[in-house]
Order: sequence, then C-alpha cells, then structure tokens
Amino acid sequence: MLKADMHMNKWLLNIFFTLILSYCVHGYALESDNKQPITIESDSGFYDDKKGLSTYTGKVVIIQGSMRLDADKVVVYLENREINKMIATGAPVKFQQTPEAGKEEVHGNSLIAEYYPKNELLVMMQKAVVWQGGNSTASERIEYDRVSEVVKAGQVGSSSKRVHVILQPKSESNK
Repeated sequence: MLKADMHMNKWLLNIFFTLILSYCVHGYALESDNKQPITIESDSGFYDDKKGLSTYTGKVVIIQGSMRLDADKVVVYLENREINKMIATGAPVKFQQTPEAGKEEVHGNSLIAEYYPKNELLVMMQKAVVWQGGNSTASERIEYDRVSEVVKAGQVGSSSKRVHVILQPKSESNK
C-alpha cells in the first residue's frame, strides 16, 4: 500500500509541477517567429549534403524571429534539406525569446539544448534554468512545447534530480 501511495504522490506532484510551470513561463514565442527564417552565424561551419549534416563552431548565434540561441557548437540535422533538429552545446547555451509584444523576455541557460523547429520544441538539458522576470524553473531537463504551451521539467522516477520553481506574487499593478 505504501508503494502505491508513493507512486500516486509522484504522479500528482508531476501534474502539479506541470501546471505551475505552465503558469510560470506561459507563452514563449511571438506567433510569427516560426514563420521567420533561421539564421546561423559562427566562426566556422561545415556542411555535408549527402549526410544531411552541418556543424558550426565558435560563438554560434542562431536567430529565428525574436528567438536567439547562443552556443559554442551547433550540429544541424537536415532531412530533405529541411532542418529536422539542432543540438547546441556550450558553457552554457543561452536562450532568449520575446513571448508577446510588451511582455518580459524569457531566458534560459543549459549545457545542452535540442531544438526541433517543425514541432517548435526546445529541450534544455544539464543544469537547465528558465526564467521570466522573477519567476524561474531549474532542473536537469526542461522541455517547452510552444504549440501546446506545455512545459515539462524533471524526469519521472528520478527523485535525486529535483525540480526547483520560484513564483513571484502578483504585484498590485498586475492585478
């Protein structure tokens, strides 16, 4: 009975954190961002058309609309000459994006970030932190699905890698 209660508590805790995180980082991107081209700048780049792979190193900057990603290295995986995913590494990889005109920017840091443009999914791993204003979320893994506006943090069944959330109270001017 105790084991079933612990499993149910972990399940409820995961649901609770998903709801809190959705409130904390609601709306990451301007609606038009996904319609913008992706630009990449770096110190060096390599492209292999046959393998559908390109690698960029040295102060890599990726921009798509209001989204900006800074990394030491980015590997881009292409399928039919279209970006399937990008894996960025750095110390740290930095992310920022304007959620809506007039709202505070969303920022994030991690050691590894995977971006899936088709699905509009950003996965930040290893020492991941995402913040907007005074609200923040920290975990070893944070996923943000822009289409459904869902944030997931942590890993199910891993009590040693905790999720840390800070939610600021609403100020009188925001009520």
